[in-house]
Amino acid sequence: EKATEKATEKATEKATEKATEKATEKPAEKTADAALPQKAADKPAPDKPVAEKQATAKPSLDALVAELAAATEENTRVVAIDAIADLGQNAKPALAELVKYCADKDVRTRWHAARAVGLIGEDAISALPVLVGLLGDGDPIVATQAAAAIGLVRADDSRRPEALPSADAAGYDAATKALIQSTIHPDPRVRRASLRAIATLAPPLEVLGPLFSKQLSDADPSVVLPAVRSLADMGGRAVPLLVESLKNPKSRYWSAIALAEIGPEAAPAVEVLTEQLASGDTHECVQAMIALGAIGKGAQPAVDDLVKELESRDPARRLGAAFALGRIGDPAAAEPLARMAAATDADPFMRSIAQWARAKIDPRDTATRDAAVLALVRGISSDVAGVRSGSVSALSDLAARLDDASAATLAEKFVGLLADPNDDTRVQAATALVRLGKRGAPALAAAIDDPERRLFAVELLAAIGPDAEPALDRLALMLGGDDATAAGEAALAVAAIGPPAARLVPVLEKLLASGSAGTDLAERKRQHYAVAYALGKIGAEAQPALERLRELSRSDDEMLATVATWSALKIGPGDASFSESAVPVLRRALRSEVEMVRLEAAAALGDLGAVAASAVPILELVAEDDPARTVREAAEDALAKIRGR
Repeated sequence: EKATEKATEKATEKATEKATEKATEKPAEKTADAALPQKAADKPAPDKPVAEKQATAKPSLDALVAELAAATEENTRVVAIDAIADLGQNAKPALAELVKYCADKDVRTRWHAARAVGLIGEDAISALPVLVGLLGDGDPIVATQAAAAIGLVRADDSRRPEALPSADAAGYDAATKALIQSTIHPDPRVRRASLRAIATLAPPLEVLGPLFSKQLSDADPSVVLPAVRSLADMGGRAVPLLVESLKNPKSRYWSAIALAEIGPEAAPAVEVLTEQLASGDTHECVQAMIALGAIGKGAQPAVDDLVKELESRDPARRLGAAFALGRIGDPAAAEPLARMAAATDADPFMRSIAQWARAKIDPRDTATRDAAVLALVRGISSDVAGVRSGSVSALSDLAARLDDASAATLAEKFVGLLADPNDDTRVQAATALVRLGKRGAPALAAAIDDPERRLFAVELLAAIGPDAEPALDRLALMLGGDDATAAGEAALAVAAIGPPAARLVPVLEKLLASGSAGTDLAERKRQHYAVAYALGKIGAEAQPALERLRELSRSDDEMLATVATWSALKIGPGDASFSESAVPVLRRALRSEVEMVRLEAAAALGDLGAVAASAVPILELVAEDDPARTVREAAEDALAKIRGR
């Protein structure tokens, strides 16, 4: 039960993850963008039509194929393949040659060849078995691009499913089944691309639903949960499929988790989620309640059923119902919740959550809010870990309505819980502090003095961002200390604060030149990454460090060269020659395992404008399928700037 609750909380608390985890996922490749699921006849055209003919003069296809055949070096092959891909449908005569390179020993050659096959569109349908085979490639980028290519082939095929010849229909059917298998791939890029390709193939729900439900019910939870997260990331487009999966007892729990992450866009699932309340399984019922609460006002049709659950003999169901009713905010639930809050024979935590729900329903009722806060503050001292974590979460939800003094008092209590022995309590306290923002920063700054909580506090200050400026003095002490790890974390917090941290440039310059005393080479390099990044985030005020950063942009350490290049561009963007040399470095950075690096590389390429035109293909891929939404948005913005829009 504890494991289930933990999985549920992690699947439904995005703010916490952004505050506490470091992303390590790589970008993905370009796919067609269609609703999930959707009839093939109604699907929109791809953003970049596959069959679009080039308006400008280009080398002939024969010349490009000859160039490809003569290539003896990887980069030359990739350039030739991309030039063929630019011809779109007109590259059909080269299909056999491209298929051959899909089996090349070189990874980059394989995925560029798969992409080129997809861009031919409908005329590449004979290559579907090859693309399906590449879904099992050992390299996730190849598998990602294979999935994307399958979607592009179908997107260009305007024939209705019933009009397809049997051979073509069988090819698409085999591709659909293989893509469904890939939805639980360990790499998020493959999962996203597979889901998007399935969306484009648009198999009937009565076919897709059972196949997908089987995937969710047969796999190990540790495998299913990441897949569910990828599905949830598709938002409202995934709701029809999840509604079908809710009907399968073996997959309904995981489907409800995804719907809870989607939130208000999942309103079409309310009816089926409400039916799930009648389930005899407490975990399924409570997860359905969490999903209804996440949907919010759109779940109003479920209010009567949830009110009935307040009378359940099962404490977990009563608690889940109160939570959901508070999130939905329907006044019809106020009186039943008041009775629950006043029940002298009820558990104190249960009464406090009922008070919280009443306060959520009527924000103007300050007396109810204050009573809920007092009850919940008592809850954070409970000997029961679940009561502590739940009380912190509910207090965090009410903190926005408190005055600054009360919020500061709460922040101090939350900081104290950062050392709680229970994982969930620490996570909820971290989330609450980040949500408090500027009002939580002073308490976190004070926590830097405590060795047990120092690094956690600094990470949370970084999550707060510019509002963490009150912590700069203590961060400066960390930068000047002998602990390289602590100094690196402090530099990342300074980076998040940005221009207001300009007075720390001399300290950062010194670290960039030498590193903390007594550190080994590896530690010094990691520290330099963070310090260079901080200087770039400070911007123009870090001008004294510019020359050193330009030197480091030529480092043999690819990570350091990338961050230094980005930083130098942020501090001194006017150097045309440096800008041109920076583009290849930033293109490589878009493939980094570190989300922060990909995000800033995309932003920097956009700032370069037309100079970064050679980065358009990789930016297009990142904009479609990077696992991080912020990176995808940064890539989209960069493309618009490079194209002068």
